[in-house]
Amino acid sequence: MKQKHFFVIIILVVLMSVISACSSRGDGNEANAPSPTAAENQTPEAAPDTHEESFTKIVKAPLGDVEIPQNPQRIVTDGYLPELLVLGVKPVGSTGFELENKVIQDQIEGIQSTGERSLEVILSLEPDLIVTWTSDMAILEQYQKIAPTLSVPYGYFNSIHETIGFLGDALNKKAEGEEWLAGLDQTVAEARAELEGIVEPESTFALMGVFVVDSGFYIYGDGGYRGGEAIYTHLKLTPPRKQLEEMIGKEQYRQISYEVVDEYAGDYIFIDQGAMISEVWGNNEGVWKSLDAVKNNRVMPLDPDLFWGNDPISLKLQIKEIVRMLKENASQA
Repeated sequence: MKQKHFFVIIILVVLMSVISACSSRGDGNEANAPSPTAAENQTPEAAPDTHEESFTKIVKAPLGDVEIPQNPQRIVTDGYLPELLVLGVKPVGSTGFELENKVIQDQIEGIQSTGERSLEVILSLEPDLIVTWTSDMAILEQYQKIAPTLSVPYGYFNSIHETIGFLGDALNKKAEGEEWLAGLDQTVAEARAELEGIVEPESTFALMGVFVVDSGFYIYGDGGYRGGEAIYTHLKLTPPRKQLEEMIGKEQYRQISYEVVDEYAGDYIFIDQGAMISEVWGNNEGVWKSLDAVKNNRVMPLDPDLFWGNDPISLKLQIKEIVRMLKENASQA
């Protein structure tokens, strides 16, 4: 009998333990429940929003900081088409004027013309970035309503190295920019080496041009007009004294009268639209014919399709063409 009572007591104790355990798990007492992990406790709303941080960047641009995509896929450009192309970036749209550039015709297939800044066309292209050289705030405000806009005003940077360097950094194409600039430096070094023994160190080189529209005669400095950057900045050909003092590093172009042309003429003359001198100068053409460079056959006409461009692709070709012209002129001397 005692043994029987002992087993009954044991069974009751076990049943009470089971009931107590079930009660502690199911009575809603969260204090005794295990704590959830940090991952279990974090809801989607509480997760930090890193979307914008991951896909955009702040660029310190000439007109102020601007937020642009890290890796824009649909760029429209107004002024920097060749620069983007040398960085390996093919925009979806560009101005009609830029698309007429003769030196890039093999690289522009598929790029839509935006005409003269047609906002309707630009909007239809759904750009995620607009790259422009305008500083006109009225135009920039219109662009900014369509897409983030990176403005680098024309002439803001003093060299092609600065321009390509800035755009390369902004568009995450730094390596491509450095590679292209290294190629340019190599082209310049080879070109200057070719001119050794052909061009005397004391020789001077004038850069001039006729402009039919206003019947004017112009001289040019070392800026982006008529190959001045290639001639004076990269090839380091010496300008005539008066041009050196008044133009280089100061003015990009200046109209001068026929009476003072001889003061700016050099031993050699690069001439733009030279075939128009007779038409524009008329009875004053004798002044031109009296110049030493003209009389000694040291005048080299510039191809307007090449030398009117002020872009990195044209620049490389201009350097090579100047060397070719000087070598040809020397062989005919």
